[in-house]
Amino acid sequence: MASDSVNGKQARNHLTKGKRQQPQQQLKNRSSVSDGDGDDTFVFEANEAWKDFHGSLLRFYENGELCDVTLKVRLPLLPVDFLMGVVAKEQIVKQNLKCRDLLDEARNYHLHLSSRAVPDFEYSVRTTPRKHTAGVLFCVGGRGGSGDPFRSIECYSINKNSWFFGPEMNNRRRHVGVISVAGKVYAVGGHDGNEHLGSMEMFDPLTNKWMMKASMNTKRRGIALASLGGPIYAIGGLDDNTCFNDVERYDIESDQWSTVAPMNTPRGGVGSVALVNHVYAVGGNDGVASLSSVERYDPHLDKWIEVKEMGQRRAGNGVSELHGCLYVVGGFDDNSPLSSVERYDPRSNKWDYVAALTTPRGGVGIATVMGKIFAVGGHNGNAYLNTVEAFDPVLNRWELVGSVSHCRAGAGVAVCACLTSQIRDVGHGSSNVVDCM
Repeated sequence: MASDSVNGKQARNHLTKGKRQQPQQQLKNRSSVSDGDGDDTFVFEANEAWKDFHGSLLRFYENGELCDVTLKVRLPLLPVDFLMGVVAKEQIVKQNLKCRDLLDEARNYHLHLSSRAVPDFEYSVRTTPRKHTAGVLFCVGGRGGSGDPFRSIECYSINKNSWFFGPEMNNRRRHVGVISVAGKVYAVGGHDGNEHLGSMEMFDPLTNKWMMKASMNTKRRGIALASLGGPIYAIGGLDDNTCFNDVERYDIESDQWSTVAPMNTPRGGVGSVALVNHVYAVGGNDGVASLSSVERYDPHLDKWIEVKEMGQRRAGNGVSELHGCLYVVGGFDDNSPLSSVERYDPRSNKWDYVAALTTPRGGVGIATVMGKIFAVGGHNGNAYLNTVEAFDPVLNRWELVGSVSHCRAGAGVAVCACLTSQIRDVGHGSSNVVDCM
């Protein structure tokens, strides 16, 4: 599942305590600025915010405290064009050796994410988004013990470690494809309990409404979505008769779908993510058995190429990107739910197992937020799950976090570049979803 980051306008609204302090007050409070997420933390990701802060940087420079405050700036999270075109050209930064080290760290971070080999590169607090700019985790649709697909969505508050219900979709959807692009959430295809869907709807946090958009050409469930350079790719899926190798591309500006090269293998219940310059299709079921094979799409060649296969066959698995690597989580090996997790590094073309989930999760939804992978719901072979766990790559460990209200599998999970406060809390979900069995 893909995610996007909070934009510059939102970042400007989150300067220290919601407004910019005077330089003298900033100097007074410098010692209280922490690496955490306190009220006195500077957040800026846009030219306007940098300009606001620039005058203060000069004051810090004059007082010999420039590096102290620059340590609190998460330079690696700035867009690379802005980082190199603005920050790297600042004379007061270029003249300070410690600041230049921080700039090198930011450069190396972007090189690492572009699959370049960076010896001894390490992640730090500066490569992790702050809580209030990390975005909002959405859990969309799915199904529970009652069998009826859900219209409801749940949203995760990182600060509160709890979920709340957001505005419901227009349609019920299980095994739905979900992605967030440019601060909006898209739900595509799935099954409404009566028929397969080709329709798509989009949630806008600014209006708190779902809006119907153009439909795909092929109705299907168990599809995966990925976004690479703007367009959304709808990959694979299945209906009651066929597992598909079809791939469609949606252009957001024109609200139109077009067909691109099909995959080499049909894949229902496939997982997908965009990584560097490719879209990956991971696992799935070809109509006979679960798959361990993986292929990736090059949009410039309009071609799918097989890459190294996973160690485990799986369908209904979750796929996400973290620190330049692809993670595949849970799923089913035919009918057996899995707890295993594998990581693929495109730099070495190698798969490794990492720590397993605390419980098997087939039909799990996953997404990356705050430098961790969140696994939401699924089915463990006995019951639908409402538990959620997060993977810390530094500790190589999964830990339970706040649970969703409704036990659900086949939900779509994505991180939207918006603020929790923007999303209307509707207070409850559909009343037909209680039973987890």
